Amino acid sequence: MYRVAAALLLTTGCSLHYDVTLTPDGEQLHRTTVVDVDIEPTEVDALRRQFGAPKHSDTSKNEPIRLIFSGSHAGPDWADGFGGRGSWTTYESPLGSTQCFLECLGGDVNVLDDLLALQNGIDAIASRIRRALRTELQGDPMLRPAIRLLDKRIAPDVRDAAVLGWALLFSSKVLPGKDLTGTGPGRSRLLNHVEKKLQEAAIAFLWQRNWLTASEASLLATGQADINDLGERILARALGLDGEWKPRLLDFQERIDAIFTDDFNAELTQAFIKAVGPHTRLAVAWAATSAILTSRTVTISLTSATPPTTTNGHWQDGVIEWELDSAPFAAGLTAPPLCWAATWATPDESAQARVLGHTDLEANDLVEFTLLWTDASKAQRSDATDIIESFAKARRGTEIRASGTDLLAECRRVLRP
Repeated sequence: MYRVAAALLLTTGCSLHYDVTLTPDGEQLHRTTVVDVDIEPTEVDALRRQFGAPKHSDTSKNEPIRLIFSGSHAGPDWADGFGGRGSWTTYESPLGSTQCFLECLGGDVNVLDDLLALQNGIDAIASRIRRALRTELQGDPMLRPAIRLLDKRIAPDVRDAAVLGWALLFSSKVLPGKDLTGTGPGRSRLLNHVEKKLQEAAIAFLWQRNWLTASEASLLATGQADINDLGERILARALGLDGEWKPRLLDFQERIDAIFTDDFNAELTQAFIKAVGPHTRLAVAWAATSAILTSRTVTISLTSATPPTTTNGHWQDGVIEWELDSAPFAAGLTAPPLCWAATWATPDESAQARVLGHTDLEANDLVEFTLLWTDASKAQRSDATDIIESFAKARRGTEIRASGTDLLAECRRVLRP
């Protein structure tokens, strides 16, 4: 019967890696995405639709096979193969330009619709398990209590636990991935705190749903017992076994294990995918979160010969790097929506020499000015141009050096909505 409950919370253990390398080439951004062959088929299909058939990594070194997808992007809006959108664009202004990289994941997820579809997927799995039990355990006295347990307790509680687990997982992803105080012990304390809160939530849920007795919950809450030590007793009680229950439970478990073969587990996965229909992100999110022993590491690397003017990544030795520890295709469900961003400002030295007498609008100020100019209306640009020309006129024929900060302050007033 462990396998009945486990089928609704599938657990496999491995480590999956997604490595993306971005290489700028003028207005083009070349992208190489290398993923483990064992990522979800839905993820592979999305990458194939965007980049075509993958190449396979060199297996001569006796290393696991990886899939290699390659392609190029340009412009302000393109699909990234992870269900997100990206931009690689140079924006021009009268005083300089700004090149921008932006990639966003998960912002288009309709969470409520997906959570409702999640219930359909769980119901589909429970239905397939119910059918298998009735077929394989026909005439067995344990069939009726097993079906009753599945219908009255396991399936309803898994539906609720799935939403609760989603909320806990989602909120935990907001926490910093690294110790914000540096290399100190803060990260370790944070992980211990999150783990403790998750354990408390699980104990509370199991006790209030009558899977645990008060004494068992007390043992678990105080750290004097492990849930695995209590598992058989909890299951026997849920099935209504009493007296010398252990031999009967072990015998029943052997018959259940014979049902849940790898092929049957694959059928359950397909039943879930079919039930959730077009909610492909949900299928990936379910696989990513139900396989609780599987870790995922996503690394995005953008080569950059010069340090970016601004970025929310980490730049070192000519590379800007971002990381994610969940399936990128499921962002917005397993983690909050996210953006990877970087900018490079290039002042127009001759234009600024005419207007300011020197190059003084650069770095963050030039990024702000250029992006405000990009989204401004024709009338707003006209007003900003008048301001720029007033600066140029004020210093014409003199050696005066005007302030780029002052110019930005005045232009900001007319360029902002």
